[in-house]
Amino acid sequence: MKSLLLAACASIIIAFTSCGDNNRRHAPSDAPRVKITRFDRDIAAYPQLDSIRRVQFRDRYAGVLMMTVGPDTITDEAVATYARGRGVTMFVPDIKERFTTQDSIENVLTDVCYHLSGKLPEMTWKEIYGGVSTYNQSILMTDTIMLVGLNHYLGEDYPAYAYFEPYQRVVKTERHLPYDITEAMIIGRYPYVENESSSLLNRMLYDGAITYILMTSLPGADLSEAMGYTTEQTEWMMKNEGNVWRRIIEQGYLYSTDGSMASRLCRPAPASPAIHPDAPGAACRFIGYRIVDAYMQSHPDFEVAKLLSPEFYNSTSSLVNAGYSPR
Repeated sequence: MKSLLLAACASIIIAFTSCGDNNRRHAPSDAPRVKITRFDRDIAAYPQLDSIRRVQFRDRYAGVLMMTVGPDTITDEAVATYARGRGVTMFVPDIKERFTTQDSIENVLTDVCYHLSGKLPEMTWKEIYGGVSTYNQSILMTDTIMLVGLNHYLGEDYPAYAYFEPYQRVVKTERHLPYDITEAMIIGRYPYVENESSSLLNRMLYDGAITYILMTSLPGADLSEAMGYTTEQTEWMMKNEGNVWRRIIEQGYLYSTDGSMASRLCRPAPASPAIHPDAPGAACRFIGYRIVDAYMQSHPDFEVAKLLSPEFYNSTSSLVNAGYSPR
């Protein structure tokens, strides 16, 4: 019986993670390539540069230095101090040792960029720089630049992550990086528009739309990876989807305008105890994804960009028209 249950779970996972495979495509060889410029490598070598090359460095990386050193302190002394600082000296050697899949990540991002160019035509990809982020945020952005803290993606077993909780460590891997970059790019162009009447449902639909786009854009997308779940957590959500949905409705959560509750139930967290003691964090984001997926199955010609419009995620009719009814 146990083996049959495991086989059933495996088949469900394949069905979930394969959603939209037929619609994914790889970029042609002549498509613009997404590159990650390795600021981390160059800043580590800054103290050894001569004065002329230091000026060239500061000119080349002016935008990144404004994010890392500070907008008013891009002097030779300030940059040299940053380069000798604990963040750079501690993490850059480990990044060099552990971050080994840049080409494959760039290939995935190139495919995603090409794929989304037709679905989200208003989204312009920022220049991507790999660096060190000493903040809790792994990705920092301006209008034109994205700085990815590669020190946040060195593997679940990286010793410096020992103080993080398991739900945080599970996404600190190279394989998760394309998901974070793509999501940040999307949110940067299509931010959530909240108002006084915004409900949990509205947040679920928006977060669900983001997850749907990840699942239908990244080659070989994996739902556990998109959600930041372990395989066991994804299995739990799939087996208990109907119960979770009924709990949301019965407790009056769905149309609640309590923004803090919406955040607790949709954002990454150790668990979702308001739903069930065993429910993983972001349980309502998972349900939001399932609603959006159901909507798109019923409306295959609906423009993907419209999923990210307030007219879609702030409308109750989006739920009604999805025909979502889990068992």
